[in-house]
Formats: sequence, C-alpha cells, structure tokens
Amino acid sequence: MAFGVDIILLTAIVFLIAYILFSFLSMPFALQLVCAALATIVIVATVNKFFCKDRKRGMNYRNFLTYLIWQGEDYTKELLKSVAKDKVFEDKGEYVMIQDTAVFLWTKYGRLSADSLVRLYRICVKDGIRQAKILTTNPDKKSLSFVKRFAEVVITFDSFKPLYKQLKSQNTLPDLKTDKIDKRQFFKLILESAFTRKNGFRFVGVSVLLVAISFVTPFANYYLTLAAINLIFALACVIKSLSGK
Repeated sequence: MAFGVDIILLTAIVFLIAYILFSFLSMPFALQLVCAALATIVIVATVNKFFCKDRKRGMNYRNFLTYLIWQGEDYTKELLKSVAKDKVFEDKGEYVMIQDTAVFLWTKYGRLSADSLVRLYRICVKDGIRQAKILTTNPDKKSLSFVKRFAEVVITFDSFKPLYKQLKSQNTLPDLKTDKIDKRQFFKLILESAFTRKNGFRFVGVSVLLVAISFVTPFANYYLTLAAINLIFALACVIKSLSGK
C-alpha cells in the first residue's frame, strides 16, 4: 500500500512540474493540461515499471523488518538458526547463544528504551555473559552511547541486514503474500489521510504564499491557478472535517 501512495504522490508532483514547464510555451491552456497529463503518464508508467520489476525480485529489507516485527522473536530465532548451521546455537529464552556471543532480539516498532536496555544488561550480569549483541529493527544512536557506559558487559548493536542478505543469497527469504486492498477502500484511505484538518491549514498557507508571489511575478495567472487548487483542497478538508462530526 505504501508503494501505491508513493505512486500517487509522484503522479501529482510530476504533473505539477510538467504543467509549469509547458506553461512557458505559447499554447492554449487546455493543450498545456493535455501535454502535462501525457508527460505524467509516460514518466510515472516508466518509474512504475522499473520499481515493480525490482520489487518482484524478492522482499526488500524494509518489508523484511516489518515481517519480523509481526512474526515476533520466536520466528526470528528460527531464521537465525537456519543460517547458523555450522555454529553452536542455543535458545536461552530471553536470548540465543551463537558461539560465545549472546544475541538479544528487538523486533518491535518502537526504539529500545533505556529501561529495556538495563533489563537486558541485568540478564547478562545474572548469566555471567561478558559479550552480547542486540539485533534491532529500530537502531538508536542514543542507546548505543548509553551502552558504552557499561564496563562489566560488552554490548554492541547490529541490524538485521546481515541476516537479510544471507537469506537472500540462499533464496530463502520469507514468502510474503498479501491480499489486494479493495480499490474503493484504498481510495477512501487516501482521502482520509490527505484531507485532514491539519492539512487544511497547510493548503491555506500555501495558497496565501502563492497569491503573495503572484503580485511580484510576471506569471501571476499560474500562481493564482495553483493557489486556487490549494484552496479547493483546503475546502475539501473543511467539508470532510465537518461531515465527520
């Protein structure tokens, strides 16, 4: 779904850029719109074809992290075990031992908090661990600097990218199958995300700025046109906000 949102945003940006470029040519307004629309279709179709081809090669790293978060630590342990066949692997519950290193897994959307880090540190001290690694889906430089204060246990951070690359090289990445979202539901989601009260104020602010610029530029009509479009979007935000009450 995120890829669809990106394509919609790209379409809007490309269309506006193409329209501005064609506006410098001496041609009727309707023809400018048609040429901008055609240019947008060609460019977006090319980009879509390129990225879709790349996406078909397998799950990308961002989707891999999301998949790990939803599947949880037990599933992630199984993946680690599958790529550590020639190493000593032992599941200790709170962590796994790979050779002589304790590996903690942080498969969550939120960052590793200081309290959670202290809890992992206490586990290391309790079990007599001197060297530990935290694999995290959400690295934080502040947490890393916090870890460096500890002298009893050497704790390092790492991402899941080495695991991802190894699974990809072995062609054993998880098979991510997602059901297509209904087009009407997808369109409704886009409207709910774009036309909010907060964005309404932003549309008005952009309109005011464009109107102000129109007084000091020879292309006043174009700035006023864009300002009008933003005001229409702002009005849509107000209507949506009032209808939701």
